[in-house]
Amino acid sequence: MLTMTILLKGLAVAIVVGFVTASIKSWVDRVFLVIMLVGIVGLPIADAIVINIAVVSLAALLMVIRQRKVFGAVPAFKAEWLLIVVPALAGGVAGRFLASDLEPKVLLAILGVYAVLVGLRILFIKPMPERESKAHVALLSPIGLLSGFLAGLISAGGKPFTIPAYNNAMGHHPRRAYAFGSLGVVVAAWAALATQFAFIATPSGSSLILALYEFVLVTFVALIVNRFWSERLNKVVNYIIAPILVIVGVRFFIMALA
Repeated sequence: MLTMTILLKGLAVAIVVGFVTASIKSWVDRVFLVIMLVGIVGLPIADAIVINIAVVSLAALLMVIRQRKVFGAVPAFKAEWLLIVVPALAGGVAGRFLASDLEPKVLLAILGVYAVLVGLRILFIKPMPERESKAHVALLSPIGLLSGFLAGLISAGGKPFTIPAYNNAMGHHPRRAYAFGSLGVVVAAWAALATQFAFIATPSGSSLILALYEFVLVTFVALIVNRFWSERLNKVVNYIIAPILVIVGVRFFIMALA
C-alpha cells in the first residue's frame, strides 16, 4: 500500500538515482534504484526487484527511442544480434524464475555482492581502445546470457561487467560494447517482466504505480542533468558512488547473514 512516507522517500530516491544515472550515462540497468528502494524506502527486496524490473523495462524502451543510432552497431537479425538477444532472453526468464524461489536473505546477499563488485569495477576497470584482433564472436552468447540472468534475478542487467567484457576482453570499440550491453538489457528486462506477469505473479497495483512514479521522476531528473553533463561530472560521480556501493554492498551482505 502506498503511503505519503513512501512517496516522499521515493521522490528523494528518484532525485538521487536520476542525477547519478545521468552523470554516469547509465540510462538503463539502474541497480542504484533497487538498492535505494530496499535501503531507503524500506521495501522488501522481492518487491523492490519487481518494481525495478518494470522501471528498467520502461527506461529501456525510452533509450531505444532516444538512442536509436546506438543500436545501429548491432544490425537486427544478424549473427551478432542473435548471439546476444537469444541468450539474454533466456537468461531473463531463467533469472526471474530462480529469483521467485529464493529466500529474501539470499537475494539480499546476491545484491550486496553485486554492489561491491560494481564499486570495484568502477574504480579499477577503465575503457580500452578497439583492438584489431577480436575474440571469437561466439563469446557474445555467454556474456548476453549473464546479462539476462542478472536482469531477471536482481533487476540489474550487468552492464558494468558486460561492457568491459565486450570491450576489454573481446576487443570491441567502447561504443560498440555499449551497444551490445544495452541490447542485452533491453531484451532481458522485457523478458523478465513478461515472465513475472505470465508465470509468477502479477505485481500489485501499488507496486505498478510506484514503478511508474519512479520511472517518471528518475527520467525527468536525468534529462535535466543531461543538459549540463560533462566528462568531469562523470569522473567525480563515479569516484563518489564507487566506495558507497562497496559499503552498502557489504552492509547488505552482513544483514543477509544475520
